[in-house]
Parts: sequence; C-alpha cells; structure tokens
Amino acid sequence: MLTLLVLGSFIFSVRSESKKSVCKITITVTDSEEGKIQLRKMNMGNLDTLEFKGGKLSHEYEMEEPMPMYISDMDGHYQVFFADPKSYIKLNIELKSGLKVTLLEGSKSNEIFRQLISKQEPVQQAAQQISQQYQNPNANKDSIANVIKNMNVVLKDNFFNFLKEHGGSEVAAFVVYSSIMNERSLTLHVADTLYQFLREKAKTGFYGKELTKTMEKLKSVEIGYTAPNFTLADSSGKNYTLRNIKSKYTLVDFWASWCGPCKAEIPFMKKAYEQFHAKGFEIVSVSIDAKREAWLAALNQFQMPWIHLLETEHIVSDLYHFPTIPKTILIDQHGKIIAADLRGETLEQKLKELLP
Repeated sequence: MLTLLVLGSFIFSVRSESKKSVCKITITVTDSEEGKIQLRKMNMGNLDTLEFKGGKLSHEYEMEEPMPMYISDMDGHYQVFFADPKSYIKLNIELKSGLKVTLLEGSKSNEIFRQLISKQEPVQQAAQQISQQYQNPNANKDSIANVIKNMNVVLKDNFFNFLKEHGGSEVAAFVVYSSIMNERSLTLHVADTLYQFLREKAKTGFYGKELTKTMEKLKSVEIGYTAPNFTLADSSGKNYTLRNIKSKYTLVDFWASWCGPCKAEIPFMKKAYEQFHAKGFEIVSVSIDAKREAWLAALNQFQMPWIHLLETEHIVSDLYHFPTIPKTILIDQHGKIIAADLRGETLEQKLKELLP
C-alpha cells in the first residue's frame, strides 16, 4: 500500500544557498508565559532551540524557495508547516497538552499544504480507529478489511488529485519525496508515476532535485537492476567487496542489533545458510548500528556463520534505498537483483528453486 504523506523521516542536509530571502516567523504561545520550543527548516540538520517570554518570540530564516518547517515542543510533539521567502508568518500554538498549532497566517505555500492535510487527516484517523477494532476476536475482519481498503482508495485519490492540481509547486515535490522515502514496498514504477506529476519549480527546487537522486537509489533494490558495489570491513578489520564475493547467489541483508524484526529473521537465515551454503549461497549482513559495541555483542549472541560488515560513513545508505529494516536483496553471480524482501520461509523456498 502506498504510504500517502507520512511525515516521519526526511532528508537533513546542508547546502549553500543563493538568492536568499528572509522569512520572519512570529510565534505566540497562548497557554504558557515562558519556556522553549524547537524550530528548523527541514532540509537543515540542526534544530534551533528558542526561548520565549511573555508568550512570544520571533525568529528569521533565510530561504530561496518555499520550504517545509518543523516546530516541536521539548517532548518531541511536532507539526510540519510551509514557509515562503519574503514572508511574515504569524503562528499561534498551545503547549500544555502537547504542541498544537491553532493559527498560521502569512504563507501561501502552507495554504496549499493544508489542502492535502485537511483531506487526508480525517480519513487516516478513521482508518486507525477501525484498524484497532480488528484486534477484537469477535470483529468481522472481512468487513473491517474492506472498509480500510475503501479508505485507502480515498487517500490515494486525494493524493493524486492534489498532485494534478498543484504538481508545479514545491509543496508537491516535498509530499512526493516524503511518501517515497517512507514507503518500504514502493516500486520504481510507482515512484516514477508520482514523479511524473511534478512540473516546473517542483522539479528544479530542493526536493525535486533530491527526488531525482532518490529515483536512482530506488534502482539499487529493484529486481532486474544491478546492486551497487561497496567495500566494508568485518569485525576483524578485513575488507569485503560485494562484487568480489564468489557465490552463485548472495543475500544482502541490511539490519541492526536493535531491530526486533531483523532478529526474528535470523533463525530462517541460519536454516537457509546451513542448507544452501555448500551449493553456492552466501549471506552478507550489513549492520547500520551506530555503536560498534552493540553490533559486536549481537554477533556474539546470535553466532551467525556468514559475512558480517558494519556500515561506516554512510557508504551503503548513500547507495541503497531502505527506509526501514530489515531489507534484503538476493543477487546472482553477476550482481543482478533477482528477488527482494525474502522473509521467513520464502527465502528457503526461493533457494530451493535456484539451488535444487
């Protein structure tokens, strides 16, 4: 299912800007006299922690195009809005029950953004409530599944209608980018369909350019394409280059020690390795653990007898598209991707076809 506007993770990168214009944001906190909030442009990595007194504060940002902004309280409750260059934005918020934006004026791009949000939010909230009923043992699961399916159709229609109307805006580029980056099962074909809605400034702005890069990264996990080559070290410091691994079929597994679903796959991978390694099957597990000690502890705990490498300096994350883990691709001896996301027994079943 296509994830329509999931605002959970975004690109944070710093770039030099030209033709800068100032956007001034004045914030009124209507239920607190003093405290702190956090604010940032979403293409920048650093949060600005701002103090307010008397329930008010002002802050300025330089920008050359409409840009999504992130505002949060100090407990992590956040909201996304759009700001425009050469604009004066008036923002009213409440903080006592989690951050809530009660008024936002002065941004034409945010008005466009809210057109989509105002249509999607009620449907998404209703779908979540209905999904909770699915856990009831007495629930009519077929009926609930059908209702959710119809809701997803509504969400999809809303999304595509928005892109048809506003495909030339930077807002459209951002919502397409966020949808692509947060959808685990998104195919290159679907991503390209979304991208084709964009035109003019949407393609030449910041998120339009990032989308172009992302489209290339999607090929890294797409069946029929060649897996990008990389070199990383194992726990002893020995370097392994993917292209130099001599096997008929190699499972490239992106995981981390803190990932529960990743660890749930280990027994299935062990079974497949025991059965098919002698026939020409190899596994290369690439951990994205930030802490080397946690990775080493997991290797010691689970005793997985295949190649284990640790991501360093964003080598694989810059080459491969995996917004969530576990993520696996199965490649042949030429590096061509022949399957993806073989989880549970499906890995063994596929290998039985390939290595009878």
